[in-house]
Amino acid sequence: MFSLEWPFVRDLINHIKLVHPDVVIVAGGEHVTALPEFSLRDCGNIDFIVRGEGELAFASLLECLENSSAPDKLAGLSYLQQNRYVETLPVRRERVLDTFYEPAWDLVPLEDYLSGKIMTGVDLGRSLPMIASRGCPYQCTFCSNPQMWGTLWRARSPAAVVDEMERYVDLYDIENFDFHDLTAIVKRSWIIEFCQLLIERELNITWQLPSGTRSEAIDAEVCELLARTGCAYMNYAPESGSERTLERIKKKIDKQRMLDSMRNAVEKCICVKANFILGFPHETLKDVVQTYWFAIKMSWLGIHDASFFPFSPYPGSQLFRDVLARGEITLDDEYFYSLSQYTDPRYAKSYAPKFSKNRLRLLCLLGMALFYSVNYLRRPGRFLSLLNQLKTDSGTTKLSSSILRVLKKREQLEQTAK
Repeated sequence: MFSLEWPFVRDLINHIKLVHPDVVIVAGGEHVTALPEFSLRDCGNIDFIVRGEGELAFASLLECLENSSAPDKLAGLSYLQQNRYVETLPVRRERVLDTFYEPAWDLVPLEDYLSGKIMTGVDLGRSLPMIASRGCPYQCTFCSNPQMWGTLWRARSPAAVVDEMERYVDLYDIENFDFHDLTAIVKRSWIIEFCQLLIERELNITWQLPSGTRSEAIDAEVCELLARTGCAYMNYAPESGSERTLERIKKKIDKQRMLDSMRNAVEKCICVKANFILGFPHETLKDVVQTYWFAIKMSWLGIHDASFFPFSPYPGSQLFRDVLARGEITLDDEYFYSLSQYTDPRYAKSYAPKFSKNRLRLLCLLGMALFYSVNYLRRPGRFLSLLNQLKTDSGTTKLSSSILRVLKKREQLEQTAK
């Protein structure tokens, strides 16, 4: 659960408590981990919060409640006791992830999601989400990972991940897997072993990395393996082309190495996307122009998609704490709605003194226009392919998939109105 969803989740909790006043409600996830006391006071119907990595802490809490014992000795909990905020010691990070159970998909109306094409990446058929690792060794100041998952990168064994994928293919006729890891490819030996196992199993599936990944371990050999195993879509997260910005946000990337990695992926016919963020508090027009130039280089060498998002100070991140300390944030519904500005420009807000919110929105749109103009002028066939995908309702890039989703949503709204 992320903070942009908080107003809706809070209202849902209140409705649950209204219908079932005797149930114990426990909340977990990114939002309540970042703002535990606020969440408890903003939604008085939450009984307990499990902070951070929650499986074992939640199980211990259930045992504690069953035995009617005090929870103050358990790790990773937050709660109110006679209106006094109580926070126990942080939970211990689990290093061996293979001990956790797989998701109980049999308890979910899974077919509704599969037939509804609910996914994060591009539409490659019946898709299920996967998690192969936790944590991220980097400490970007705009990211909530250090507080939620920690900077220790831990991965399940490649065999366990492939075994799970194979079961889903057999049980649910899954054709594609969306990996939602924070940083999926960190250890080169891990991804090579994973790909080799997929080749041995001959699962005849596609898979993608829509949440973003690093470029350090993705060289020509790795790209060859990714392509052979059906990796069809990969999202890089450079965030900026300005060296000053990269240093300020602690985004440790080698820009040339990232370009080389992207080139290798494109040559293996993997669809590649890049994410950029504009409007960090320190940024000027010079920083934005440098980001544009980096994006144009990517477009020229052949990556397929790019997104330019306005900066949002996300709870749990260092930049959120900085902006909050300056009094630029009020923790109300308007602020939480503003976190969705990357998908809904109505809530756009700028935290950069040099840019108004309208100017920042225009800068993001201009970045997109520059990227795709270069892309289609250099490769006119891609524009014709986009038109064909829209005509045949088959999106293989993020742009075409996003346009198709918007058109379908508009069609559904028109039918509902009738």
